[in-house]
Amino acid sequence: MSFSPKEKIKTLFKLLSEPKVLTSLISFRSFGYLLETGWFNSFKQGMPLDKDNNPIPWFTYSAIEFISERLNKNLFVFEFGSGNSTLFFSERVSQVTSVEHNNDWYYKVSKTAATNSRIILVGDNNANEYFSTMKMKDQYYDIIVVDGIFRNECLMESVKHLTESGVIILDDSERDHYAEGIKYLLKREFRQIIFSGIAPGIFFKKCTTIFYKDKNCFNI
Repeated sequence: MSFSPKEKIKTLFKLLSEPKVLTSLISFRSFGYLLETGWFNSFKQGMPLDKDNNPIPWFTYSAIEFISERLNKNLFVFEFGSGNSTLFFSERVSQVTSVEHNNDWYYKVSKTAATNSRIILVGDNNANEYFSTMKMKDQYYDIIVVDGIFRNECLMESVKHLTESGVIILDDSERDHYAEGIKYLLKREFRQIIFSGIAPGIFFKKCTTIFYKDKNCFNI
């Protein structure tokens, strides 16, 4: 979300007229939740980072905390959309496979990718090509992250490639145009946990949702 110069000036004068609020906001730079989560690091760098500048997903903080405690080196992850989440997962699971449609983002992430991660570049004009990386091998995944393009279709396709204990993570699940994919999962007896709140470097409400069934790898 961006503001016009007029809106920025209006906001500044508003803060100056409320010194108690302004003092409180300034104090957040020195202590509190935003500092502890690394929110300021993410804001300055324009990418999701924790308080020690380590890469984290662009999920809500509550989702990151929940997921982090449940990862282990026996898990296989597939991502629709690469990024700092690729680096985050690769440190905590056995293997990460990511499909990416953006050239610049692909080369940026590939430079720092770990040896247990594989990032595949595809075109962005065909959903079947986007899914092709998941279909290339007879591989099933414990965690499938949907955070790229064709998200409704990705949710539907993911069901075919989950292990019996697999879970699906959908970011930005508050967006109305992902309702079709969410409805598809719920009709197939998936349950959901919705994590609402702020995310690294941004200060508006968003949601990250985990879809799961009984005996899932997150022990929900």
